[in-house]
Amino acid sequence: MKAFLAAVIFAVIMAFGAATFLDSGFQQPSHAAFTTEGARVDRPGSNLIGN
Repeated sequence: MKAFLAAVIFAVIMAFGAATFLDSGFQQPSHAAFTTEGARVDRPGSNLIGN
């Protein structure tokens, strides 16, 4: 039982650490991420339906 509890605690800590690391360093807005000629978004929010 102690090994299972230790494994669950370890998994939670690793998941939290990975989520924090990936959220802080690897995410960027779509208008910055997709800047190729085939998918350029110049003004985010201006091309929505009804606007």
